[in-house]
Amino acid sequence: MRSPSVPSRAAATYDVRRHNVAALLRALLEEGPAPRVDLAERLSMSSGTTTRITAELTRAGLLQELPALTSGDAGRPRVPLDLASARFHAVGIHVGLRRTTVGLVDLRGRPVGDKIRIPHGGELDPATVVGEAAERVAGLIPTTSAQIIGTGFTTVGRVDAASGRIRDHDMLGWTDVDIPALAAGRFPGLLVVDATQRALCRAEMWFGVDPGVRDFVHLYIGNVVGAGIVIDRELHHGQNEGAGHVAHLPLSRPAQLPCECGRGGCLMSVAGDRAVVSRALREGVLTEERSVHDLTERARRGDSLADYLLRDRARAIGEAVATVHDLLAPDQIIVFGTPLLVPDHITEIRREARRWMRRDFDADQLIKPSALDDDAPVVAAATCVLERFYADPFALIS
Repeated sequence: MRSPSVPSRAAATYDVRRHNVAALLRALLEEGPAPRVDLAERLSMSSGTTTRITAELTRAGLLQELPALTSGDAGRPRVPLDLASARFHAVGIHVGLRRTTVGLVDLRGRPVGDKIRIPHGGELDPATVVGEAAERVAGLIPTTSAQIIGTGFTTVGRVDAASGRIRDHDMLGWTDVDIPALAAGRFPGLLVVDATQRALCRAEMWFGVDPGVRDFVHLYIGNVVGAGIVIDRELHHGQNEGAGHVAHLPLSRPAQLPCECGRGGCLMSVAGDRAVVSRALREGVLTEERSVHDLTERARRGDSLADYLLRDRARAIGEAVATVHDLLAPDQIIVFGTPLLVPDHITEIRREARRWMRRDFDADQLIKPSALDDDAPVVAAATCVLERFYADPFALIS
């Protein structure tokens, strides 16, 4: 009978080293610059281990020393270390319904330079979309002296993250699209493909939500509707990558436009961007096919009917939030997307959720607007790479 395999001493040593490196980088990311002695104490590492790791990371260009802290003590100066976030960038690519957006993001999840928007103009062929994105990324590379560690590629739909295949995307009409094959080495560094919903969850975990929040749902409302689910700080994928598909969650309200699911009154057909614009056209608030941004602008200028339509949409989202909470009972439900164009509408979502929920809760603490801004789709795509970087940086920069 064959005995179980035992990891070699070298492999075990590498795993410990990788764990320590990841812990130190995460500490600097979350808590900011710190001297070596503070890092050792915070991470319960020996001073020798901390010195070796920081020296290795500094030689690799991943850390930089800041000016010494002033102190009345007579000992060695306390020199803070910080992430050299400007030396390494990740590319973020988000494919939406109307456009593809491309940009660079640094190690702290901050956009670098301007985003590039590529209108689809009705052209949704996957090879064309990927090819145009590759051309724009190639044009971005000369604009930075930073090393590009990888490319994150996201879209809303059912995505097999392991293979990089878009299994299906109803809005784009994509089925079983092999993104790595279409890219064929045209994107720099490691290519990571994932669903927008999960990528936004990653971005919230790394750069948004408080580290003390262990379980949360990230609800995305736009031209498409979806959710990402985080349980104990781990993304929940579900069977066949199916977790978080809340677009067809049934509501008590009438549909505002036909839905491909064949039912009326589901979340996307009531609260999606196209649904609220369709209703605004029928109500005469908009006189031609425009975007939800145009409707929002009318509400800001004092159009009471436009404001009512957007608030009614927020109430529909509140009903959906109540259902999600009753099902999963997360620490927080984070709302992201066009409903936040009018910040006050988060209050409408909370008020309606209270009406539907069957248990007491603090709506202000449970239902939060996303900490991410308009750059979120690009930052989220890049975070798919940054997460790999923080787990094992030397695997990406070597």
